[in-house]
Amino acid sequence: MSVSELMRLDGKLLVTFCVVAQELHFGRAAQRLCISQPPLSQQIKRLEKLVGTPLFERTTRSVSLTPAGAVMFHRASRLCADMQEMLQLTRQSAQGLHGSLRVGLAPSAGYSPVVQALQAYRRQHPQIALSLHEMNSVHMPAALRARELDAAVMRPFAAHADIDTQCVHREALGLVACHDDLVGGARISLAQVAQSPLIGYEADHSPYFRQLLDDLFQQAGLAPRIVQESRLPTILTLVEAGVGRAIVPWSLARLHADTLKFIPVDELAPRPASLVMATLRGNANPALANFVATLLAHPGTQAQE
Repeated sequence: MSVSELMRLDGKLLVTFCVVAQELHFGRAAQRLCISQPPLSQQIKRLEKLVGTPLFERTTRSVSLTPAGAVMFHRASRLCADMQEMLQLTRQSAQGLHGSLRVGLAPSAGYSPVVQALQAYRRQHPQIALSLHEMNSVHMPAALRARELDAAVMRPFAAHADIDTQCVHREALGLVACHDDLVGGARISLAQVAQSPLIGYEADHSPYFRQLLDDLFQQAGLAPRIVQESRLPTILTLVEAGVGRAIVPWSLARLHADTLKFIPVDELAPRPASLVMATLRGNANPALANFVATLLAHPGTQAQE
């Protein structure tokens, strides 16, 4: 069959044929299709002429499929079902209910309530293929621009004109130390923390936390005693090994809970750590809007003080 013949064999003609094949009665088929019987008969004759063979055997008492008609009915039924599914999936895709979504996740975000929000999104949108990619926040803006990610849950970064950010979680910072460390009591001051051997943040890999702590100590007029620099969650391993103490987000307190303790620091309460969701302006993925709405509305991603 040529391209021109396929173009004439449209969906309406196939549906008409399938209804007649199901009913094996032109009168009932015409009623289902909401047309009169003569136009229906003309459409079937047109189809038979296009195919080049009779599809129905007609007598005054009955209508039945020819062997060729039975083959065509088997195939046409599948085509009609596929077309119906195609229309449904296309509409769902346009509504953000079907498709795929690639989300970058900062390592420390994996221990925050954002994870529960991601689970909620999966439950609410089971037909979206959600793929999560653990990635350093430093690399996520470039991944968004390269269309390798649709969204990024990351630590705040310097403003970019083409990337929009919205805060999805705030949480307190505190001091983490070994259980057998005799530092402080139930709470500790920032001045006491500054006198401790501290594990700081690498500027290249953790610029957000590096700048946050630099600002905190500088505003307090304190000079911290940094003995080593690293990144999360490796910092916790270094604390556990006795290298020093560290200031980390509260959500990481449950890691190594059997060997590490989390101590609130009075001066850190007004300066929580933030997680933001970043998206490239102009990203046309229909699934993105529902994803953003779910994360912003989920109770677990509300600011924690």
